[in-house]
Amino acid sequence: MEYLTEKTLRTLKIYQGINPKYCQRSLDVTLACKLTLTYGKYHLMMLYRQLAMSEERTSFKQAERTADMMNQITIFHSSPTDFLHTQEQSTDESIDVYKEYKQLVAEYSDEYFEPTIVDQFCKMVYEDEEHFIFFKPFCNLYFSVYADALLWYQQRKIDYKTFCMEF
Repeated sequence: MEYLTEKTLRTLKIYQGINPKYCQRSLDVTLACKLTLTYGKYHLMMLYRQLAMSEERTSFKQAERTADMMNQITIFHSSPTDFLHTQEQSTDESIDVYKEYKQLVAEYSDEYFEPTIVDQFCKMVYEDEEHFIFFKPFCNLYFSVYADALLWYQQRKIDYKTFCMEF
């Protein structure tokens, strides 16, 4: 997937009269969306890794409470079985999400999205305990939906009405 590369923006600028300020804003928004989506995968990978390495096991009663709480605060439906995993399942999930993360990083790589810098960014955000308090938990919930919608709209894969419905 190619999200408004510099070449695309130059072409749009010529054909649609986009001024440099809007080109830069478009690049900034695209970069923010890409970072949000890749960090979401990184965060999920690390959560599965922690779960796989944990000695503590979740009881069914704890899983029920967690599912009820998640159903109240998110748009996604959860069941207690979503929160019951073996170490092997968590390890497999971590590896799968790691592959998805690396695929996104490779897919998004361009002159503005350097894989090594993205890895450093994700690690820094994940390890930071003081900042990014709202960014971290919502990356896999709401922000990823918004970032996907914005990138799809920029690519003209969805129209404006569909884009607005995503919010």
